[in-house]
Amino acid sequence: MASPSYASAVLGAGVLPAHFFTHGIMRTGRASSAGYATANAISNSPTPSTQSVAFTVPTHLAAALKETVDDFLAHAAGGMTPAQRAAEIRAQDRDASLDSLAYLVEVAEGSSGQARVAAQFLAGLYNGFDFPFSLTDFRRLDDDLMEHCIQVLRLDSRHATEVHRYFPNGEARWQAMIKRWGLADEPAHTPLPDDDVVHSCQYHSKLDAPGYRDVTLIVKVAVGIDDIRSMSLALSAADSERLAADLVAVHRLAWTRGKPVDADENEPRPAWL
Repeated sequence: MASPSYASAVLGAGVLPAHFFTHGIMRTGRASSAGYATANAISNSPTPSTQSVAFTVPTHLAAALKETVDDFLAHAAGGMTPAQRAAEIRAQDRDASLDSLAYLVEVAEGSSGQARVAAQFLAGLYNGFDFPFSLTDFRRLDDDLMEHCIQVLRLDSRHATEVHRYFPNGEARWQAMIKRWGLADEPAHTPLPDDDVVHSCQYHSKLDAPGYRDVTLIVKVAVGIDDIRSMSLALSAADSERLAADLVAVHRLAWTRGKPVDADENEPRPAWL
């Protein structure tokens, strides 16, 4: 089969501004009979702001290449290339993400019902090993706070810098936030108690979100002498319903037989029974 003929030319509209090149070089592939174009020669232009590029391509592709380059230059002049649009979107997204980060810090340093969850999320970004964040805790946030968290996750995924370094005295602010919410009170990655062993525990608090039935119960568990650990038990809506029904049934049964054995002397029957 005969080899295709090639045309070599400096395209009349193909003088490219220097900022379109990476390290001053544009590589478009190798010339071959399959029709790939290559940068055959790159010469310094008379002015430092442009470079002249000569391409060697199969003759039947020369017109198409010229049309492509003309289209590229026309769009690039107006900031319309995909790369330029992507850079602009990333810049806008970064600004929005920084706004979301500032808002979450404000929430975490406040006293709303969701401030602790926001603080746990930010602490997890600060040091995920010492302050692991459970993804199920996102369910405890209002929709707008959830979206702010997603924006901050997108910002942190690029890892331009540590999340606290976006703020003056960020290290001190994060440490104060962690101390305020007691996030450093327990050792990181505390192992769970052994299976099939009954431990004495004390109910401490709960985490929930308005409109949702799933709940996280926080209990203090005695796993040894002078060894009290905090554990969070995340229950689904179905499990929380079963737990509520079982607890009510236990109390109701105890009071139907008279005063429960473990009741105080003057303890009244609960009104919710």
